[in-house]
Amino acid sequence: MIKRDLYYERIPTKSLREDVRYLGDVLGRVIKKQEGQSFFKLVEDTRLLSKANLANKHVKDPFKNILNKIKNLNPENTFKLARAFNHFMNFINLSETTDASRKLDEYENNKKNSNKNIFIEEIFEKLFKDKKITNKKIYDVAKKLNIGIVLTAHPTEVKRRTLIQKYNKIIKILEQRDLYKKNLSKLKTLDKDLYNEITIIWNTDELKRSKPTPSEEARWGLAVIEDSLWDSIPKVYRRLNNIFLKNMGKSLPRNFNPIEFGSWMGGDRDGNPNVTAKVTSEALLLSRWEAAKLYEKQLTNLIRSLSMKKCSTQILNITGKTFEPYRVFLRPLRDKLRATHILIKEHLVNKEPLDHKKLLSNTGEILTPLRVVRDSLIQNQSENIAEGDLLDLIRRARCFGINLAKLDIRQESSRHTKLISEIVKKKYNKDYFLWNESEKLAFLSSRIKSKKNLIKNSLLKNKENKEVWSTFNVLVDQPKECLGAYVISMTSAASDILSVAYLQKEAKIVNKLRVVPLFETLDDLRNAKSIMNSLFSLPWYRKSINYKQEIMIGYSDSSKDAGKLSASWHQYKLQDEILKLAKKYKIDITFFHGRGGSAGRGGGPIQATLKSQPANSVNGKIRITDQGEVIQQKYGYEPLAKYNLCSYIGAVVQATLNPPPEPKIKWKQLIEKMSEISMKSYRSNINEKSDFIRYFRTVTPHKALGKLSIGSRPSKRKNVDNIQSLRAIPWVFAWTQIRLFLPAWLGTTEALNYASSKVFKKILVDMEKNWPFFNSTMDILDMVISKVDPEISKVYENQLADKKLKIVGKKLRSQFETLKRLNKVITPFQIRKQRKVFRTSVIIRNIYSEVLHITQSIVMKKLTLKKLNKNKKQHLADALMTSIAGISAAMKNTG
Repeated sequence: MIKRDLYYERIPTKSLREDVRYLGDVLGRVIKKQEGQSFFKLVEDTRLLSKANLANKHVKDPFKNILNKIKNLNPENTFKLARAFNHFMNFINLSETTDASRKLDEYENNKKNSNKNIFIEEIFEKLFKDKKITNKKIYDVAKKLNIGIVLTAHPTEVKRRTLIQKYNKIIKILEQRDLYKKNLSKLKTLDKDLYNEITIIWNTDELKRSKPTPSEEARWGLAVIEDSLWDSIPKVYRRLNNIFLKNMGKSLPRNFNPIEFGSWMGGDRDGNPNVTAKVTSEALLLSRWEAAKLYEKQLTNLIRSLSMKKCSTQILNITGKTFEPYRVFLRPLRDKLRATHILIKEHLVNKEPLDHKKLLSNTGEILTPLRVVRDSLIQNQSENIAEGDLLDLIRRARCFGINLAKLDIRQESSRHTKLISEIVKKKYNKDYFLWNESEKLAFLSSRIKSKKNLIKNSLLKNKENKEVWSTFNVLVDQPKECLGAYVISMTSAASDILSVAYLQKEAKIVNKLRVVPLFETLDDLRNAKSIMNSLFSLPWYRKSINYKQEIMIGYSDSSKDAGKLSASWHQYKLQDEILKLAKKYKIDITFFHGRGGSAGRGGGPIQATLKSQPANSVNGKIRITDQGEVIQQKYGYEPLAKYNLCSYIGAVVQATLNPPPEPKIKWKQLIEKMSEISMKSYRSNINEKSDFIRYFRTVTPHKALGKLSIGSRPSKRKNVDNIQSLRAIPWVFAWTQIRLFLPAWLGTTEALNYASSKVFKKILVDMEKNWPFFNSTMDILDMVISKVDPEISKVYENQLADKKLKIVGKKLRSQFETLKRLNKVITPFQIRKQRKVFRTSVIIRNIYSEVLHITQSIVMKKLTLKKLNKNKKQHLADALMTSIAGISAAMKNTG
């Protein structure tokens, strides 16, 4: 059985149930006050009908009473009902967040061992007791940890930031109620505060009425760092260091920095015409502005604190005679930080010219004086002061640098090809598009080695090519530590990788970004080994990358292309093949996992995810994306931010020091066949010529998702109406809304059916028990099965589908029921029993989510009617969007 993490563990406790009831009661009082007794009764009657449904699921038409209750409501009350149940769902999530924090406090304050191997202390204690692993090896791995957490702006966070901030206030009220359980007067004050807060929430528009700009997305990402990660990082680092003090009696090195944050917000232009070179430039400055503000505030507090006179001669030599040497010594740094954020603000807001020489340009400018102060304090018997706020600030500087998160640039491979094609046409009058791969590689290799440059701005006529080239020009003047990787989406050839290396050379970028191929489609995953071999075999290329290569694996598009099971296996195989190839050429590989929040896009507990990768694929370093609503869930609240950051550290260390076993030949042969069967079945189902596509377009709310103002990026890569052009996020999002979750299991039924026959049954059970990759795959599948509700999809069909489409739905439900049965047959009883405990939260949510599903289906039907006035249509459209948000909250993810 795989280990759990608190992000997925939601066993309802007494405290959790009390919080849910408390918030529900207050929301009820607010609704009664704001909307009147009649509407309150409607909400309560509907809730009780759904609750009764939950207890009696075996009736012929379980949703008949709720349907009758909702379908005759006027549009305004339909909208308000959707709002009520949307808020109920969000309050359940807030209660769960608070309860998870409670569990962490219980462990940390009472030192109760959870025996679940999910806390960082437990993970290391177990490693230190392992006689096969020396303490030195554990120390060496810990001090060199390199965990890249990349925050992306993928459009999956449906909640307004205004409401997220108000929800955080509610969490704080719940925390305070725990602290003041016996203080009745304080509780009364808190109850009043909560009532007021929920009144404000009820009267606040929860829908995003306009799409955010890329700059606004960048601000949102930086706000998450400011709200919780800024304070969490030094606490996490202190916690990790204390583990080694306790077990080995020594600290980790002064410069240890296990976590580095990256960002795609303002840098990801793949299919997003709104991300321009200008936007990227602004995003980089914005992050430096925010960083400078945070450092200045922290440094000001430190200067106020360090009023002592006793200091080192090194400081006195700089400050001269003074009664406050530390203050005098640190003020120039504080002033430069202040100047940095003021000058950038004047530039961005008032368009004032910016003198880059006056800005803070590297982390050393912060770290060097702080280290001098720390050494001085230690020399003068003030170790306790040196190890306090000062050390926390030093650790922040190491982690966040001068811009909080290093910006990655992402662009689709074809855009570079078009740019180079225009240059080749102008210079040589040849058609680059017609060249074969060998010719392209030869040309790019020679141009990269050449000292001459071909590209000049005046040569470029194509508007798109000018924009691509402008991005490279923006990167020229950026401080090295502000930039991360240049990620090439849809990498399908070695020339795609050399194209970016060549364009960086042409742009005269001194501190070149590492070029990271992103392998996304099934064909790209299969061809990755061949592509990288053609590059690794070139001695000049190996030298140019300093024998280090980062490779990104795309979970979303590969799953949309081939189905979850087949994609998962080929993601695993890619890593295994690349590792063997890298060993041959002595290349140090880092894998960058482009995971989404949902199971259909690679989501899942981090410990199980890393444990299920091939042996030696982690090796102390990894990069992973955190996207959309997952960012807020994991990092929006400090106690959980600390826990999740610790989980990353523990998971990487575990996967490095206790790698999974090499899979048996029989396992690989069987999963290969299962992958092939699954892929064929999946593609057969989503055939463009079938009624399946019409089912998707008619029964799911996928069209409405494009109208949700939840991201700056369009829902399609190209303006073409087909499944191939549709992005993976709305593809997954739409199936989540009708509770079929097809992207996470479609095709798997046939694969498991094949593998569960007498010939393979023994091998299959062996894989489930002893192969972390397959165990994790089945665990995620079991989680998906618990969320699927086939009866809900019938509700949508009854409202929207014709006879042919109902046949499609019936077939899909039949496949799912077979999958459910096979899952029981394959999975040992004890594992099923353990898994079932962790799925109870989904059942409780159904009381509220069912109402939202039924409301959504009715609204979708009504919106097809032509005789609707503008006001009614607006209320129905708002009800649809609100139901989408509520169902997303119920499922804990969108896309």
